[in-house]
Amino acid sequence: MTETALRTRSSIVVYALMLLCFVVLAERNLRYGFYELFFSSLVITTLAAAGIAATMIRRHRQLQTRSHPIILVLMTMVILQAIAREPALAIYWLYPMLMAAFLLLRFHQALILCLAGLLIGLVAMWHLPLWDQLSLAATALLLAGGAGWFARHYHASARYVDTLTIVDPETGAYNERSLNETLSRETSRSEATGHPLSLALLSIDHRDELTGVYGEDALSGLSAAISQSLRTTIRAGDSHYHLGNGRFFLLLPFTPEEGLRVTAERVRRLLDESQWPPVQSITASIGCTTRTTSETSVEALRERCERALEEAQRRGHDQVWHLSAADHSMLSTSRDSTSSRSSGSSISTSD
Repeated sequence: MTETALRTRSSIVVYALMLLCFVVLAERNLRYGFYELFFSSLVITTLAAAGIAATMIRRHRQLQTRSHPIILVLMTMVILQAIAREPALAIYWLYPMLMAAFLLLRFHQALILCLAGLLIGLVAMWHLPLWDQLSLAATALLLAGGAGWFARHYHASARYVDTLTIVDPETGAYNERSLNETLSRETSRSEATGHPLSLALLSIDHRDELTGVYGEDALSGLSAAISQSLRTTIRAGDSHYHLGNGRFFLLLPFTPEEGLRVTAERVRRLLDESQWPPVQSITASIGCTTRTTSETSVEALRERCERALEEAQRRGHDQVWHLSAADHSMLSTSRDSTSSRSSGSSISTSD
């Protein structure tokens, strides 16, 4: 489950509980003749239903949604109006609001909203006995403190859940799911701004033979060590991704072809010249490509990286091969013609 999905579910649950709570309050106020509180409860119930609808509509963008602060501020205003009319009864309406604010908003937003609501609520209760004011304030502060403590742990857990979905636990590099999302985003940004975007696909040479000699566990440690070296070698704005089986993908925004060639060669030399226990020495083949100004297909960029890597391996391994869009078209045409000639010779032989 991603952070977005977790926040979507929790937001729906919070709004549903708010809706249920104020439906009950509306029924009670109507039964006992508190009609102004009844209508205030209906307004908050409507806002809670609107919160559920907004959460469902923006379920894929929960981290950027702005509907929660607006809805909670409106709810707080309605509650404060109810407190001004019936302070002894409506002051308790702040309690579910305190919990909802800390679960739905960022911590500092929830803190500001809750403190403002409590201060205004206490001002509205000035004519009540001092003991009642102090007990209500203490109860509200204890509830707010507990909700705040829980919210901090909840938000930290939500971010940790999202981290688990995009980071490979074996190497600490980003995983393929993260690659697909980031590559799509960077391709769109490159198209909009015109800046260059380069990609590289790295594969450890002869990994199957190394696995047979040293075992899969040793190769897992090797992948983690390579990931750490890549992290310190590439620029701060670049990123690397582990695809499994000793394959890493490098994403280099704002990097033209010349810069890509320099970076890829530096990585190849680093792997070739370093010591990597327990295998001691390794080599790697790297396939590279750079996005052209008219390209929008993420799949085409990844396929070209695959073809470039295959070409580097075909030419003897331990080297960098850059494949442009034009070269890729020529290579595909050449392979198609070779395949046709092979098919023709096969047919003539059978004749």
